[in-house]
Amino acid sequence: MTKLKYVLYRDRNYIFMVKTMDETFAIFESIKKIRKSKGITLQEMSSRTGISVNHLSLIELGKTNPSIGTLKKITNALGVPFMSLGNETIASSSPHNNEKKAEVVRKDMRKMLVYPKSKTKVYLLTPDLQRQLEVILSESEPDEQGPEEWYSHEGEEFGFVLEGELEVTVDNEVYVLKEGDSISYRSHLPHRMRRIGDAPCRSIWVVTPPSF
Repeated sequence: MTKLKYVLYRDRNYIFMVKTMDETFAIFESIKKIRKSKGITLQEMSSRTGISVNHLSLIELGKTNPSIGTLKKITNALGVPFMSLGNETIASSSPHNNEKKAEVVRKDMRKMLVYPKSKTKVYLLTPDLQRQLEVILSESEPDEQGPEEWYSHEGEEFGFVLEGELEVTVDNEVYVLKEGDSISYRSHLPHRMRRIGDAPCRSIWVVTPPSF
């Protein structure tokens, strides 16, 4: 059994990403399935992501340990949300149920993503990723700085700080947001964010189209 860096655990309510050296990571197989279903070659993927063909092949075979930033580049190139890896239902392009007039996500039913070695929690506030936008709640603890990797994908993002302070960098321009501040930008521009100050930070993010 191949030993890999991350394992994805899912149940009805939660999506956890935790570091492990003892579990296989099924999402790498799903990368290959999604890529082939869309008729995308490894050469095309390399051109879209800037990742070498050899490295992409090793990722699909589960023989290397890609960072979350690398996985995000791959999902952006595939045109599927990050959370769709390992979950073909989420990856499906079929529309959500239009027969419902409204859908409620109860507090205790939110899906949650936890980054490896991180106390930051990201909650999906929309019912799923099969719609035109996603809304997420991000919560960081005082001793948590957040990921240093840059992200870039198609669409737009809007963020609103509920509590604490957040430093958002967009295309090398740095913006410090405090409680009540908001920011919006085109997400094809390289961007990253981190909590600053001594207090916890809570923020709401609206992303279209869904990228997580």
